[in-house]
Amino acid sequence: ARCAVRSCSTMTKTIDSTASSSTADAALHKVQSGRVGDDNGDDQPRIRVKTNRYAMLLGYQGKNYFGMQVQRENGNDVCPTIESHILDAMLELKWITPELKQTPFDFFFQRAARTDRAVSAVRQLVSCQMPSALDLPSHGAELINDKLPDDIRVFGFRRVTKNFHAQRNCDGRTYSYTLPTYAFAKPTELTNSSFRISESTLAEINEVLSQYKGTHNFFNYTSGKSFNDRSCNRYIISFEVGSPFIFRDDFRKEEIEFVPCTVKGQSFMLHQIRKMIGMMISIVREIQHPSALKKSFHSSDRMDIPKAPGLGLLLDRLHYGKYDRQFANKDGRLPLTDWGEDVETSIEKLKMEKIVSQILQTEISTQSMMMWLSDLNQHKFLDPTSEGTEQTDSVTEAAKTAQEAEGAASAGRNEEVKEEEERPEVEAVAAAEE
Repeated sequence: ARCAVRSCSTMTKTIDSTASSSTADAALHKVQSGRVGDDNGDDQPRIRVKTNRYAMLLGYQGKNYFGMQVQRENGNDVCPTIESHILDAMLELKWITPELKQTPFDFFFQRAARTDRAVSAVRQLVSCQMPSALDLPSHGAELINDKLPDDIRVFGFRRVTKNFHAQRNCDGRTYSYTLPTYAFAKPTELTNSSFRISESTLAEINEVLSQYKGTHNFFNYTSGKSFNDRSCNRYIISFEVGSPFIFRDDFRKEEIEFVPCTVKGQSFMLHQIRKMIGMMISIVREIQHPSALKKSFHSSDRMDIPKAPGLGLLLDRLHYGKYDRQFANKDGRLPLTDWGEDVETSIEKLKMEKIVSQILQTEISTQSMMMWLSDLNQHKFLDPTSEGTEQTDSVTEAAKTAQEAEGAASAGRNEEVKEEEERPEVEAVAAAEE
């Protein structure tokens, strides 16, 4: 296998120069898949086939797909994913063989970031090794888009270094999460479409999100890992809430307020961002005690952290600063952070028409956040009176707050009654003294 990969990379294999065009194409694909020679095993004059490593920029609306990564069982795709459609399109265009479709790592097919089910992306990147003769930077995007669904768009191809790896060369990733502001309603406020967020609540959200910044152990924000697994340590560069905006639902004739939260980090684990959002919502809604967030970084006992719906999550941008500084504008290679005005226009069009508007409309029609909020108090939250990480099925922090408020109000009423009872006696004493 190592020899096959090395031979594919260095392009030492050849194809029959006297074969017909179709035979030559078949031989070319054999080169890519690491197979040597022709079917007959005859020694004939051969020519070298040149390949290049390319970066492919794409975006997609994820609501109809089970994530980015291809999912197979016994060699067959078991559910629709972004990669399965990309590979099908490449096969239909004869860029790859059926064998390469089954083993995409043979032509160094690599995504920059995974996305979960229903999660969208406006700037996803895939690296792959393809024949130079295809001239992908010139018209590759147009060709492959003709074979893809309308909710998956390729924006362009660019040549990269021969060892470029879309995931490993990525410095950072920026995600946004858009949700209705009623998710932040306090226990004393109504959770419905008429809710409008206050400046004080926005400041509180930023205060909670700021605690994620820096390097922390996010063991409790993913699954399938142990607390001592070093890969649980992730570095968050920034995390903040944006400006709220109004989206009008023409069907229901109502206006709903939404707000985006944007996080930038070096890399993220499975479910990490959705659980970070879930923790933040539970704290702002006063269902979870604020101390739970800090404890989640140090607890080796698995905590029950709510996972927010995937609908509002969007991979917004990939960062290749180090690569661009080292290799961009050299030997005909262009930067990967800036793809030019025309591409940015296409990205914004996809983002607004196919992704953001669909996220908002789907949220309104399915009420995914409202349904998630209705089950939020079913989680086991930390007992704030405990010094450890004990979790309890007793009343939630919100219910406790309400009980404390009711107790204070009751004490106030008792004090008023007591004053009313004492007042006649005081008045009688005063009259006697007169």
